[in-house]
Amino acid sequence: MELDAKTISNLLGTIEWGASTGIRLFWIKIAQGSRDALAEALRKVEGAELIAPIVLREPLFLSANAVMSDFSKLLESNKKVFEGLKVSGDQKITVILLLKENFNLSQISSPVVLPRWFPIMGGIESYLHISDLLWCAETELLNCPSAKIELMSSTLYDLECGIVERLRQVSIVKPGKVRALLDTINPGGGGTDAMLGTFDAFLKSVIDPNGYRPNSTSKSCLMSLIFNHVLKSSPDQLSSLSTKFQEAVADNSVELLRPTLFGIMLRPSNKTIVATKNWHSLLLAAFQVYQLMNASAHSGDYPKYPVSLISSNARDLLEFLVAANRYVAVLISIDEDEMGTD
Repeated sequence: MELDAKTISNLLGTIEWGASTGIRLFWIKIAQGSRDALAEALRKVEGAELIAPIVLREPLFLSANAVMSDFSKLLESNKKVFEGLKVSGDQKITVILLLKENFNLSQISSPVVLPRWFPIMGGIESYLHISDLLWCAETELLNCPSAKIELMSSTLYDLECGIVERLRQVSIVKPGKVRALLDTINPGGGGTDAMLGTFDAFLKSVIDPNGYRPNSTSKSCLMSLIFNHVLKSSPDQLSSLSTKFQEAVADNSVELLRPTLFGIMLRPSNKTIVATKNWHSLLLAAFQVYQLMNASAHSGDYPKYPVSLISSNARDLLEFLVAANRYVAVLISIDEDEMGTD
């Protein structure tokens, strides 16, 4: 996610202060861009609390046993920063450490004594928590830019177009395999050509792929039929469907797609060939998008989750979908002579 001063300030606003706490400390990894420029921008942010950004260049907070001494070193090294803060009334101070790399310790806490010159609570012992800002900050489930829902929708749309095109290709050479799949996901749905034509017509009716959101009940949409089947399947049953997809698209690939983390958790117990594993991962990834789109549309029904978790999940899923689109594109490029016949 893009981390500018406004975004960081907004994230801070989602985190509640602890009781009787006047100072808190977060760290955040800034992999790209100038940390000094970001620190300067954060100093200019106006709000109820004061933000003291520090570009950390010292090897501090590497051990949970040295928190107190490291914090003292941090304050002394940046004494001018804190003395320059204009504290009024009962304002609180949030310290932001801008790092090049993540801390090995995700969360640190320890009692510390603030120096007497500190602008608030000078000479008083306070319990200090040092936490990952992106893990502590929470936002509405998938109702935020980090969730990348629109990009997921358009990528899923492209994937569905590719699969339908591949099914049409194979139906000319190996109609029996395509028929077996269609009878499984849509029994009594009509002839092969008619069904594939219905899928095509549905996709062409989509005006904006960024807003593509198929449901689990439509008989005109291939993804809808997939969602309906996944909802009712155990991992092993889904493995059987994956085999039918592998055969229907004449997939003999030997390169394994890296599944999403969700896909690993729902892997089947039976052994399968590489191509079937790929389709198992692909079906689960499509189902993930479906569920995330639903959660985004009804975010008020769900609890809040850390921004970093939402962002990491989106990245994991999108990387797989992009790879899956390339994978299907390679299948489409395969010559008909390489498919064989039923």
